[in-house]
Amino acid sequence: MGTVIIDRRGTKLEYQSGALLIREPDARPKSIPLARVERLVINGSVSLDSNLLTQLASLGGSVLLLPGRGVQRGSHLHGAGHGDALRRLGQYRLSLNEPRRLHWARRLVAMRLAGAERLLRTALTIRPERRLALVQGSKHLARLRSRARRAERLASLRGLEGGATAAFYRAYGELFAATLAFNGRNRRPPRDPVNAALSLGYTLVHADALRAIAQAGLDPMLGVLHDCSHNRDSLACDLTEVARPRVERLVWRLFAERQLRAESFSQEGGGMRMNKAARATFYAAYETQATVHRRWLRRLCAALVDDCINLQRGASDI
Repeated sequence: MGTVIIDRRGTKLEYQSGALLIREPDARPKSIPLARVERLVINGSVSLDSNLLTQLASLGGSVLLLPGRGVQRGSHLHGAGHGDALRRLGQYRLSLNEPRRLHWARRLVAMRLAGAERLLRTALTIRPERRLALVQGSKHLARLRSRARRAERLASLRGLEGGATAAFYRAYGELFAATLAFNGRNRRPPRDPVNAALSLGYTLVHADALRAIAQAGLDPMLGVLHDCSHNRDSLACDLTEVARPRVERLVWRLFAERQLRAESFSQEGGGMRMNKAARATFYAAYETQATVHRRWLRRLCAALVDDCINLQRGASDI
């Protein structure tokens, strides 16, 4: 099962005899063994039994509460993660060790830009009529990725990553119909259908990153590329970068195959909102391909843990 998505107003979620009991309005109750639920995604006004949250947390499950109109951030609840505090002590040392932070930041940026570059090269084989924009974008990304590998300061690395992202979106925009009015990234609220789909995908990936971090016993607030900032999960933001190209490829495919259309969205509260049927399509497609990036996130967290533990042991030996 893995992921359970609740997207119907008025649904009641309860715990009963080791199972998640789902009571939707005017429908027969559904029961799912709670041990099979790794993550619970909730969109809309839903009632939850507090005992359900307690039991889910004890099993290491997580909950993502999606904002109704895309204006606010999603909220996340996580069960007990890894209990080894030495990992976090090492992580605090790493966060103050500029060479190690730069090593990790360069690694994450390189992965993000390589994924974006692959997407544009794939698009070129399918949309050769957009060759000029896609080739220019791909070459620009390759140049900036090469420079990012050699960046000697975090500030310059962030500048290169920002420039590469802007270049990517310019080329990426050529893949969508003009009627979708996609002219680059915007959010909170997203102002066009493509950005609404991207925002939903990025939110789901961010939740996957938070879950991987919690299970690894790391502090999500201490990033390597993103600096500490009040109320920001900087490490989750870092790891989300690696999976962004997967979301961007998914969004392009869904619009190209017309599984998502302009009619799937409506203007609401100053932003664009995906309708319920389109969300069901998106969730299903996302879950189909999410196994890959979830594996990447677990492996990156494991490698980061190894580095943190080595730093902590080295300090303890002094």
